[in-house]
Amino acid sequence: MEFILDFDLQGKNHIVNINLHHEQGATFYRALIDEDHAIDYYRQENGTLKPVLSSIVDNDLVNAIATRLLEWLHKEGNGFSSVS
Repeated sequence: MEFILDFDLQGKNHIVNINLHHEQGATFYRALIDEDHAIDYYRQENGTLKPVLSSIVDNDLVNAIATRLLEWLHKEGNGFSSVS
C-alpha cells in the first residue's frame, strides 16, 4: 500500500510518500521525506506509532507526520481498526 500525505507545517508545504512494509514479523509505515531522509513508524499495541529515524529529522516534522498518518489510517475504509 502506498499513499501521500500533504500538509503545511510552520509555513512550509510538505508532501510525504508513505509505504506500508512487513519485515521480520513487524508492520511499519515508511515516510519518505526526500532522497536522504526517511522515518519508519511502527504500530504499537496501544494504537500509537513509534518513529525510528534513519537520519536527523526535525521533531516537529516527525510528530506532524505521525499525526497525519494516524488521521489517514483512522479514516473509514483505511483499515486501522486492529493491530497486526
